[in-house]
Amino acid sequence: MSNLADKTEYKALNIIAQMVKQYEKLHYLDMTKEDDWNATNARNLLQSIIQNNEYKINYNRNSKKSILKTKLCKPIFSDR
Repeated sequence: MSNLADKTEYKALNIIAQMVKQYEKLHYLDMTKEDDWNATNARNLLQSIIQNNEYKINYNRNSKKSILKTKLCKPIFSDR
């Protein structure tokens, strides 16, 4: 299925993000309870791959990037 590596390739994360976006189209379609449960679990697993690699899905239709690097939050209170 894939080549195993120490880090998941950016292109692979892009493909996974596109797959997650396709799951959004299931919202309007009829599915059995079991199929919906399985599809939701699959979507969540794919989304966790993206998040574990410190990216998030970009839902902006005007952008060509499928994923965005997660920015680390700066602490509100800092020790001066």
